[in-house]
Amino acid sequence: MKRRFQVAILLLLFLSASAVSAAEKERWLQKTGFGLMFHYEAFRNHNSKSYNRTVDSFDVIRFADAVKSTRCGHVIFVIGQHWGKYCAPNSAYEELLGVKNGVWTSRRDLILEIGRELQKRDIRLIIYMTARAPMRHYEIIKAMGDTLPSINGKPAGPKVNPLSHPRKVKGFLRSENQAPNPVFLKNWGDVCGEWSKRYGKLVSGWWFDGYKMEMKEAYEGLKKEKHNIDTWVAAVRSGNPSAELAFNAGAHPILSLCTNGKLCPHQTYTSGENHSFNQKTKKGKGKLLTPKNFPAPEGVVWHLLLPVSKGWGAGEESRFDLATLRDRVDHINAEGGAVTFDVPITGDGVIPAAVLRVLKDLGKNIDKLTDGARSF
Repeated sequence: MKRRFQVAILLLLFLSASAVSAAEKERWLQKTGFGLMFHYEAFRNHNSKSYNRTVDSFDVIRFADAVKSTRCGHVIFVIGQHWGKYCAPNSAYEELLGVKNGVWTSRRDLILEIGRELQKRDIRLIIYMTARAPMRHYEIIKAMGDTLPSINGKPAGPKVNPLSHPRKVKGFLRSENQAPNPVFLKNWGDVCGEWSKRYGKLVSGWWFDGYKMEMKEAYEGLKKEKHNIDTWVAAVRSGNPSAELAFNAGAHPILSLCTNGKLCPHQTYTSGENHSFNQKTKKGKGKLLTPKNFPAPEGVVWHLLLPVSKGWGAGEESRFDLATLRDRVDHINAEGGAVTFDVPITGDGVIPAAVLRVLKDLGKNIDKLTDGARSF
């Protein structure tokens, strides 16, 4: 009896330790030191031929080696934005548009190759994706079944720029400034789900842009529909149920750091989009952007994202000196937060030398919280 009791106690201790270990692995983002983001599609607008040629030129091994040299722990890579083109094949998207692979999607699966090379180097991959259909193209918005841009509640039509603003077109509302509908959420679930199943645990998280307040406010009402935000998120996580998720409504601490609560019930880390290390105020700089100054909701990892150079996907040099970067990363890490720097990149996958040099020095200098916290 005594031996059985001892065995039971040991089993409970083992299960408890396993549970703690699993919980720690789930929140890996807090232990990566810092990460890098790449707005791959932002550097140039392309036609189908030039886009495929550019994607084909990307040297994945050289890129992964450069990323590794910075000692960063994660990468956010833009699979595609509102241009409507993606650097990976997707049969669901191609079918909805009625086109073959190579027109709006690349023939080469750049994301798959990047994911494999980063995994070899113990670096996590997060996919950047939009929460709504690509807003630059009326016909794509329509093909995806998303809510059409409108003027005074009526469809604006293809002749009106879908990125228009009410200041220029009276009564205008973009697609993303209106609630999504079940047809779109089903279609977008098919698109995101295809990638999720293909990449599996090569992708450790997703960062969704354009999840505006209108989408948040539509969540409860959509739950009664067969296809809703929950079913879309389930598709996103179909390849990796433990993937971390961020939803972004804009570059402001209240929204990007979710100080007023989650944008989406499924959110596990903050989008963190900002332009500096300080809150922007009318008088200039406000408080430092830190987990203590701008707490995230319970259970949500605090995360800050900002350009290290001139702007999103742009520039040739770091805006910050090494001492500033080291101080900010160490401070945020010590308070349980994560930092990602948006880094410019060329079409063939090269990081500007001056930027890479600063990031390498940063990696050598920051205090790592935990060795081995990045393992998959």
